[in-house]
Amino acid sequence: MQKFQKTGRRTVLLAMAGVLAMALGAAAPAGAQEVLKIGAAVSLTGPFSREGQLLRDGYDLWKDKVNEAGGLKVGDKTYRVEVVYYDDESKAQTSARLTERLITEDKVSFLFGPYSSGIATATASISERYKILTLAPMATANSLYARGYRYIFTPSPLADSGLNPLLALASGFDPMPKKVAIVGPDDLFPNITSDGGRKYAEGHGFTVVYQGKYPKAASDLSAVATQIRAAQPDVVLATGYAQDTLLLLKSMRELRVAPKMIGLAMSIGVEDFVKALGQGAEGMMGVDYWVPTLKYPDPLFGNSSGFAKAFEAKYKKPPTYHAASGAAAGVMLQLAIQKAGSIDSTAVRDALVGMQGETFYGPVKFDQNGVNTLASASASQLLSGAPKVVYPQAVREAQPVYPLPGAR
Repeated sequence: MQKFQKTGRRTVLLAMAGVLAMALGAAAPAGAQEVLKIGAAVSLTGPFSREGQLLRDGYDLWKDKVNEAGGLKVGDKTYRVEVVYYDDESKAQTSARLTERLITEDKVSFLFGPYSSGIATATASISERYKILTLAPMATANSLYARGYRYIFTPSPLADSGLNPLLALASGFDPMPKKVAIVGPDDLFPNITSDGGRKYAEGHGFTVVYQGKYPKAASDLSAVATQIRAAQPDVVLATGYAQDTLLLLKSMRELRVAPKMIGLAMSIGVEDFVKALGQGAEGMMGVDYWVPTLKYPDPLFGNSSGFAKAFEAKYKKPPTYHAASGAAAGVMLQLAIQKAGSIDSTAVRDALVGMQGETFYGPVKFDQNGVNTLASASASQLLSGAPKVVYPQAVREAQPVYPLPGAR
């Protein structure tokens, strides 16, 4: 296990920083570099395209940062990082086919995972068969990490805790809201998140008055909104993805469903989401796996704000946690490669297990199942059109507004 040293208020992972300093030190001339190929089948079209593009942005930023510093030095070799992308069209079968192509035809050494736990469930068995290590920051279904797979890792919190920050925040309001509705598409991640939220709510003094599912491809959610209205919840929690959640919220607005709090198991900072709802998004809350106000040091980006600045400089917009998770997956892969002193997939996999420290994404310690046991999440609220962290207190940017204006 790697060691920590306390210096004032900052915890610096000396082993990680030293290893990465060697990785990004004086590199061989470009002509002497070899190429380290990483494969990524991500959703660039289809219902997950918004999230998939953000995830790709994070992967690319990490790649560019490494290459700009001279490449990745492993032993007496220096590698220029290349990420080979394919569009999985938001389809599990397509992603599975492309994952096999990346391994067998493109000869990638490692994989960056897709967006969505459902898609990753289809691809994980393939990377497992070929023993190709996969970093899957946006595939967090608990069931995926309970199958005994050895080659898939996620730095993000597991899905069953996805609503916990919102419910923990709500439990501190005075008076505390009592009635909760939980709703989302019938898909792997939303279902696990919904069931986990129900258990947390019932264990913390809430009453779940409605728990519903709708088809993933639903084009009309007015009936669902009507059912929510009939249940008269104080809090509505949505567990879906960007496109279907937009449809749900618009249906609720049309039917004048006006709870005291609306919370989403996704970031409310996604640009298209805010634009689509306009002023109607004001006061909504969402869950973030990462926010720029975190204070964690990072051996590549410096710290959390350093990553945010690098992202804004490249993409001319603030990052969401989707992009942050992608870049963090790259940092963790790089650290494991340096720890292993090899690009052999099994050796790097073994280096990841038990690796403990910090990146700009937060603390990390992987168990044998590929789970980051130290991962956590926060809650943000759209205030004056911009997302502000409101929970937990340690990274809070603004006081939460409750109840929502116009609540019934």
